Amino acid sequence: MDLLDLDDHISNLGIDPSAEHLEELFQLFKADFIDNVFYFDGCKVKIDLANSKEEGFEAYPHTFVKIITRGDKGKRSFDKKRANKIHWIKPILENKDTEDVTCFQFLEADGKIRDYFWFKEGNFLVIMEKITPDYMIISCFHIDDARNQKYYEDKYTKRIK
Repeated sequence: MDLLDLDDHISNLGIDPSAEHLEELFQLFKADFIDNVFYFDGCKVKIDLANSKEEGFEAYPHTFVKIITRGDKGKRSFDKKRANKIHWIKPILENKDTEDVTCFQFLEADGKIRDYFWFKEGNFLVIMEKITPDYMIISCFHIDDARNQKYYEDKYTKRIK
């Protein structure tokens, strides 16, 4: 899939999603990562299927909720920009070797090495971590302002080389 053809999934998605919209987004995620095992660089992409503890999202798996919300644990709120691009994750990972995706590793403050896959044209970033023998989606989100853009540009500059 050509990344430049990607667009928001639900044109009228609001800041407080309807149950139907939330379920539609979940079905996209489910098709990409639960119903069909996805392998990345020869490793299975692991999804935390335990039900979320976030209020209002308890019926959904933790990884899905983490992707469609933002904020601190226990206080996360729906983020329509993240959620509406949930179907971008798999194509970004599948296109990691193209010029459309900037890939880098970064040594986090806690000592973990995370892999970043940045589709700059779409202002969308996928963060993964290798948890042997699998890969786990840590987060993904829309880079929505100049401050965040600079923050990730700085991370790229300080990446593991």
